[in-house]
Amino acid sequence: MPPSESDLRISVFQWLRRQEPLCDGIFEGTFLNRGLEIDGRRLTLKGPTGIWVPAGFEFPISITTAARGPYPLDAIGRDGILTYAYRGQDPGHRDNRALRGAIRARTPLIYFSEVRNHRFQAIWPVMILEDHPESLCVRAAIDPAYAELRPGMDFAGIEPSPLDLRRYAWTQTRTRLHQSAFRDVVIRAYDESCAICRLHHPELLDAAHIIPDGEEEGEPVVRNGLSLCKIHHAAYDQNILGISPDYVVHLRGDILAETDGPMLKHGLQELAGSRLVVPRTAAERPDRERLEERFLRFRSA
Repeated sequence: MPPSESDLRISVFQWLRRQEPLCDGIFEGTFLNRGLEIDGRRLTLKGPTGIWVPAGFEFPISITTAARGPYPLDAIGRDGILTYAYRGQDPGHRDNRALRGAIRARTPLIYFSEVRNHRFQAIWPVMILEDHPESLCVRAAIDPAYAELRPGMDFAGIEPSPLDLRRYAWTQTRTRLHQSAFRDVVIRAYDESCAICRLHHPELLDAAHIIPDGEEEGEPVVRNGLSLCKIHHAAYDQNILGISPDYVVHLRGDILAETDGPMLKHGLQELAGSRLVVPRTAAERPDRERLEERFLRFRSA
């Protein structure tokens, strides 16, 4: 007997959970379009339309927002509620009907949000909570009650989480998403190399904040980031190494005077006075005002 739509959906969620750490939480669109094979059938996770109902499914497996798509309404608010636009202007379109059907069946789905250039973050399990045909949209949210789904479970028998738990789940998810998106855009802006030593191994690179992310100016945006290898990221965070607003690398005086092995000499001391390799696109280069503020902290350390 072939698996039910509900069990296929649960298998997809489990598969996404396994795949997410392998791609740092950023999925290539072609990878999602290709999907996965379950019991001899190919199951696609997204397609050419934002509301994606795979062949043989009654309800959508996913909804997608494009970074520069035609639906400016699509957004997740600070309360963790996603407003998602219908497809087109007809509430009776089959995709919109399928979306409404997920409300009645209390069926969880995946929300794909494009970071850039057909690269997506995945948020699941998302529940469609409300239908607003007068505004041509639905409202949805992450529901932690659906986080541990097992084959054979009846979605309708799951008690939805209270509002405060849904908000907490979104807060935790938002932090994770910001970190993965920040790393993706920063590392790619620097052509997957360290801005200081030019190391070109993405697995050894971090997206370093110029102003720490817990502070008001510490936004997870590319101009507040530097692509640094792990040793130079640690040195920057510990004020062993500083970067002035003119993109010059500086070393603390005691570090320059220290005698140690080849890593200190070649990996730090010899880099003093060198210049950062910055992105070719001016809009992605480090913010000089943020660099100046951070450099003052280095000078006073």
